[in-house]
Amino acid sequence: MTGMNPDELAGALRAFVRMPVHTGAADGPLAGWTIALKDNIDVAGDVVEVGARLFTGRRATATATAARRLLAAGATLSGRTQLVELCFGSWGINDYTGTAVNPWDARVQRVPGGSSGGSAVAVAARLVRAALGSDTAGSIRMPASLCGVTGLKSTFGAVPTDGVFPLAPSYDSVGPLAVTAADCAAVHSVLAADPALARQGPARGGRIAVLPEGCWPVPVEPAVAQAVGAAAAEFAARGFELVPADDPPDLAALTQQAGVLVAHEAWKVLRADFRRKRESFGADMQRRMRAARELSDDAIAQAWSGRLEATRAFDRWARGFDALLLPVVGCSAPPVSQVQDRGSTLGHFTRWVNHVGGCALSLPGGFDDQGLPVGIQLVGRGGQDATVLGLGQAFQEGTGWHERVPELAVAGAGAVSAPDPSR
Repeated sequence: MTGMNPDELAGALRAFVRMPVHTGAADGPLAGWTIALKDNIDVAGDVVEVGARLFTGRRATATATAARRLLAAGATLSGRTQLVELCFGSWGINDYTGTAVNPWDARVQRVPGGSSGGSAVAVAARLVRAALGSDTAGSIRMPASLCGVTGLKSTFGAVPTDGVFPLAPSYDSVGPLAVTAADCAAVHSVLAADPALARQGPARGGRIAVLPEGCWPVPVEPAVAQAVGAAAAEFAARGFELVPADDPPDLAALTQQAGVLVAHEAWKVLRADFRRKRESFGADMQRRMRAARELSDDAIAQAWSGRLEATRAFDRWARGFDALLLPVVGCSAPPVSQVQDRGSTLGHFTRWVNHVGGCALSLPGGFDDQGLPVGIQLVGRGGQDATVLGLGQAFQEGTGWHERVPELAVAGAGAVSAPDPSR
């Protein structure tokens, strides 16, 4: 697939489902930027299907605030990216629209991560400068990690979510994916209407909490553990204070609670459609909907109670440091053919952050022995988006992982100019 122009490469990587182009204001902080939208973010007049047969041909009647702010800041919105059906899944596989191709392997099709997989692929392949995704349980951070780019899960409510398909409304957030933390900060400053975010620059000091591997919710591949250790060493070498994460929350328990509530909220959003149009749901979504339907009232009540307590406890615990250093996912991208259980989650290190109202930044942290990227994650309390972005910029000052370009990429490409195709 090498030697292709941007349009050809976009088709080969299947990063996009459609290619509408919307030109923003003549000037502004994002003038000259090309930014792709995940296909769950409305722009008036666009077909927005959320990766689902259920919404075939659905045309948006209004423009999401997030998209309006990008256009007002001068960005060109170029293309709609692939996603998991109805945003519900972590591998990035979609049997209806197709699965985006992770650009780090020209021989084997590997998962891009989900649900914002197409956004991560488009950025990694340098087809756009940045992309928007949504994150309910890790859907920005997981594909960012597997595709070797930077992705911000913003604080819940920092970016308006009107005009964005609601999977689990009390968990959903909108955020940017880009090559660098600085670019993520520039986009997020527009999305959050906070110009100071774009001006802050790299952090020059702070406290980084390190969680012992014995407290991690699942085992990870050696390259992932090595990346986290190397990141800790990099922060220490740059003068940051490393502190032990004493008495940490039980991440596995929080992940389980979050799974219950995300499924319950998704059921409430989709149950009317599921009852009327079950055949419009893919097999994976049908399984998820049936499982969500069967959740007991007691399980839901316990999860809600646990969430309230966990949110308060995390906020108190995390005041002792600026960010918690963790993996993003426990592996590099596996081949699509090896994903047997699509209902399983990659989100053991990400889902709990949404549950407790935190923010987090996924950063390229290294490569495994197959040449595939692995990521690290900086987690902060709610409202600390600027802090994690500043720490991410400091980390990227001293590392070059984000500068590596996959074989399947277009050097210097700024946008895809293909016409709007009909599928």
